[in-house]
Parts: sequence; structure tokens; C-alpha cells
Amino acid sequence: MPLHFFPRERDFWLYHFSAVAVGLTASIAIAVVWGFMVRLQVYTSLAWIPFYTLAVLVLRWLYKRRGGDAVPIARLIAIVVIYSALAGMVIGACVTAVVTPMFLKAISAKYKALKIPVIPSELIMNKFMDEAPKSQLFVAVWGFIYISVSSSRRIKNAELFNLRLQNNLKEAQLSSLSNQLNPHFLFNSLNNIRFMIHEDAQRADAMITSFSDILRYSLESSRHEKVSLHHEVGIITKYLAIVKTQLEERLDFSLRIAPGLDDALMPPMVLQMLVENAVKHGLDQLQGGGTLKVDARQLGQCLQLEVRNDAPDAPVQRPGCTGIGLLNIEQRLHLLYGELATLNAAHADGAFKVTVTLPLERAA
Repeated sequence: MPLHFFPRERDFWLYHFSAVAVGLTASIAIAVVWGFMVRLQVYTSLAWIPFYTLAVLVLRWLYKRRGGDAVPIARLIAIVVIYSALAGMVIGACVTAVVTPMFLKAISAKYKALKIPVIPSELIMNKFMDEAPKSQLFVAVWGFIYISVSSSRRIKNAELFNLRLQNNLKEAQLSSLSNQLNPHFLFNSLNNIRFMIHEDAQRADAMITSFSDILRYSLESSRHEKVSLHHEVGIITKYLAIVKTQLEERLDFSLRIAPGLDDALMPPMVLQMLVENAVKHGLDQLQGGGTLKVDARQLGQCLQLEVRNDAPDAPVQRPGCTGIGLLNIEQRLHLLYGELATLNAAHADGAFKVTVTLPLERAA
């Protein structure tokens, strides 16, 4: 972005001239209260404004041109103090040179009336000494305020950039995890269909229809962080319709959804992955099949999902060892909810149970 000597932001000029107006009003009010050379004070203040504005614009330009954001604060303070001292003397000299010739006779007459010796050079020096320190103070204050505001704005922009970067990283991670789910589910489903094609073409056709619906849902849901429990349950039903063609009577499935939870929100494909994990690493390993139970209930302000299946007696290690499924879900829950969501897995008494607890949210 090109650097302009005169700022293009309307807010800059609004704040600058608002402060100048306050200072001008205060100066005139003081002159009126003192009752001494009010007209001189008005003209002096009006003449001071453009020189002061030019001085602070130069300071702003130098700050931006020289990369003031990267300069240590102690050095910046010293620079502002030195600059304000020089600028104050220049502004004082310019204002004195502009105003004094117009009011020299009036000032001399006022001094004579008060019986004060009149020396023109002293009058000019006194005027300069009145204006220079005041100008130095105003330039220094302006400089410190400007640096403070610039630093604050830079910090806020950096924080906003970091938040956007973290959000983009989070979305990329979620997208990557979601993209892992699709091939995982794809390969398992295609294997089931492959077994059926040579045995029953009609059932294979129905499986392909269900599979296409599931795949469409999977692809569409990967664009969303959360879906309703109702839609997730629908995908489980279609998935089990495919699985049953292979397990047949070996699968005993039950589903219990507590009333009022159909519109509860959850990450897409999570429940489906838990069911798939239960079938692949549990029921599919049992010669006689077994029971698969899916429960959804409200627990305080949380949604609790529980998938329980009969499993081999061999102990199951921590989540993640059964493939990408549970580990994938853990990572997605952490990205979406942080510490507010949990996943617990336990193997006991010939059954494997996974419980997911997450904040209860509802679809708008």
C-alpha cells in the first residue's frame, strides 16, 4: 500500500481537528478570562494550526517511512522528544514571524499604557518563548498518542491475523480428517457389495443405491462442521442395510434416541464411524455375530452418544488402535470443542463400549 503524506483516512482528520478545536477553544477562553490581547490570541491560534498540523504530519510520515513499528519503544520516546523540541522551535518561530508584525504596534501601545519599557526584540523573543514550549508539548503528546494507537492497532491486526490463521488451520485439519473418513468407509462398503454381486444381483443393486446415498451424504457433510442427529441416524440405517447383506442374521441392532434430540447437532460421520468400527472390529470377528446398540441421550447440557457392541474377549487397547476411526473422532472433537467434548472407550464382559459426550447444540 503506497504511503501518502496526507492521510486518506477520514477518522484521522476527524480526531485531529477535533483535538485542535478543543485546544483552540481553551486558548481563546483563557485569553478572554485574562482580558489581555484577545484578538492577538485568536490570530495566534489560527496561525498556529497549519504549522502544527504540518509538523505532526511530518512526524507521522517519518514514523511510517522508517518503519517505526519495529523500533524499540525507548528509542521511539527519545526520537519523539527530540523531534518535538525541534518542531516546537520551528512552529514558534513561524507563528511569531506571521503574527508579530501585525500586532507589534498594538502590543507596544499596550505595554506603554502599562508603563512597561518597550523593546521590539524582547517582544518578539517573548512571543517566541510563549509559542515554542507550547508547540513542543502538543507535538510530543500527539506523537505519543499516535504511536500508542498505531501499536494497539498493529497488535489487534496481528491477533486477528493469528485467529484467521488458526481458523484456516483448523478448517484444513477438519477437512483432512473428513477426507480420511470417505476412503475408509468407501473401501469397506465396496467389499461388501463385491460379495453380493455374484450371489444376488437385485440385493446388490439395492446396496449400490444405499451406498450412493451414503457417499453423497459423506461428501456433502464434509463441507459442514456439524449436522443434525436425525441426518446422522439416517446414514446409519443405510449403512447397516449394506452390512446386513453380509452378516445377515448375525447382526442384532437396536437404536434408542431420547425424545427431542432429532435436531441436536454433532460432527458429521462420527456416529457412522462408531457403528462401522463396532461392526468391523467387533461383530465381524465373532462367528455367531452379536448385538449392536446405539443410544443418544441428554445429560444436563450435553449430548451423550453411546455405541455398544459384543466383541472378542481379547482386550482392546486405547482409542486409535482399531484403525483411523476412533483416533480420527478424538481429533475432530478436540478441534471443534476443545476440552468440552470427550471420547471414552472401554472393553469389559465381552462387550466394547464407546461413549462420546459433547455440548448440546440445536439446529437453528
